Amino acid sequence: MGKYLNNHQTFVISTKPPSIDIERVYPHKGTIIIEANDLFYRVDLNYTSFSSKIFGGLAIICGIWFLSHDGIDLYYDTFSVFVIFAGLFFLIYGFTVNKENKTLLLDRINGIISYPDMFYAPLLKGKFEDIKAVISVSGDVDGTVGREYLKFVNTFKPRKLDVLRTISYKDPYEEWSLYVWYMDKNRPLPPGTAFDEYRKQDFERRKREGFPKPLFESYIPTPEATKEQQAVRRKIGGW
Repeated sequence: MGKYLNNHQTFVISTKPPSIDIERVYPHKGTIIIEANDLFYRVDLNYTSFSSKIFGGLAIICGIWFLSHDGIDLYYDTFSVFVIFAGLFFLIYGFTVNKENKTLLLDRINGIISYPDMFYAPLLKGKFEDIKAVISVSGDVDGTVGREYLKFVNTFKPRKLDVLRTISYKDPYEEWSLYVWYMDKNRPLPPGTAFDEYRKQDFERRKREGFPKPLFESYIPTPEATKEQQAVRRKIGGW
């Protein structure tokens, strides 16, 4: 039997985030990162549709297999019918879910985050600074630490009964640092060639605004793209 611990995350760039290179972005070789520029960062979280198709298909096959065997009592017949209907639901869901509602969208300029709700519900949307992020740590009763996942609490539409939404299966500290860095519109864009063509215009925007101080704390340097830009920021913004 396992157990889960949820470590609430603060809005801090705690470690170097993964590099978002252009090869990882659609329509290049990437299929997960849909958009990455100075305005929006969008990630496809529609992995549930594929798993729903697999689960639904297997459930239908298992249910039919049980029903086709003689000598099974009424309890198992009823259970088999339930499994078949559940399988049909997940199979239909996998093919009909709106992919637009299964994305993570970071709006850098307006400070808005959108992420998937349950099943067919539209995206949950609100201020990034209000999101409650946790790193969920699974483990066994003997104290062995399992995997860590970045999850979001349903902050914008709370319910009495709800589940944490898994956002990333990658290194949760790096992913959260990436989101915090990207959503700090007063800092340069995060590392990665996908952002390179937007760095100049993002720099000019921040320059027009007088290089205001960062919105969130950082434990690592977040320098400008060039030493010249760094000097301009220091002269105008004082940091």
